[in-house]
Amino acid sequence: MNEKKQRIMEESMKLFAEKGFHATSIQEIARKSEVSKGAFYLYFTSKEELTIEIFDYYTSLIMDKFSLIQKQEKDAKQKLVEQITFFLDLITNHKEYMIMHLRDNIHIGQDINDLVLKLNQRAFEWIKTALTEIYGEKINPYIVDFAIHLDGILQGYSKTIVMHDLYLDNPSLANFIVDRLDNMIMGTMNMNAQAQIQIEQLSFTNVQATIKKDNIEQLINELSNTIPQLTVAADQKKQLQEAAQMIKDEVQKPKQNRVILEGILMQLKGIPLLEEQVVRLSNELAITIK
Repeated sequence: MNEKKQRIMEESMKLFAEKGFHATSIQEIARKSEVSKGAFYLYFTSKEELTIEIFDYYTSLIMDKFSLIQKQEKDAKQKLVEQITFFLDLITNHKEYMIMHLRDNIHIGQDINDLVLKLNQRAFEWIKTALTEIYGEKINPYIVDFAIHLDGILQGYSKTIVMHDLYLDNPSLANFIVDRLDNMIMGTMNMNAQAQIQIEQLSFTNVQATIKKDNIEQLINELSNTIPQLTVAADQKKQLQEAAQMIKDEVQKPKQNRVILEGILMQLKGIPLLEEQVVRLSNELAITIK
């Protein structure tokens, strides 16, 4: 991510935590971030869009790390411990993110509602994958109930860490959480208790395609927003913007030409500051580029 954009997001979280979302102005955010008000609008169209991107950025950061841990060849329960430890470390070191959640009841329209639903689904998919790897298919009837329990445990500890400014032994706490979760899961399955909520009842089970489409669109927009910041000739910037637009046009077609997409992505990947974004976009499109 562009350093200036990252700085704006970090400073705005501190201001939101200190003063509240509604009491913080864009001018204050720009001043604290040491950019002009005009520069703010290069990255965000509004304070509301900024807030949505903050939520999305930190959730993606967590989920990407969870995915990397999940792919490791090690004990499944230990992987869950490491994932929870990472989450607790992030909350401990970025308390302003949680305070921003807790301080104001932010209502900024349908966009944030849609994002919350998508983020909730990503969190559920993580828990489902982690618990299925540990307990096998026998956990399937209870997967929603246990996902709710784990989510509640993590939210409860997160709020306590933030509200009381605690610095705990996070690996120890993560082990404690996984052990208590294991007690509950084994006890529930041994008693053959009745599950309370089934996955078919969840509204987000049918939005995966929408999530993927929105993720791709967001990555393309991030790419387009980064190009003006490159230290290259104006003609090259124009060509790069045209390339980004070609990707946007192509992915909107019912039948995409993957050869065209691969060629454009390879061209853009050659620009160092665009490489990370291009790799993320390629992964989302399931296109392998060298």
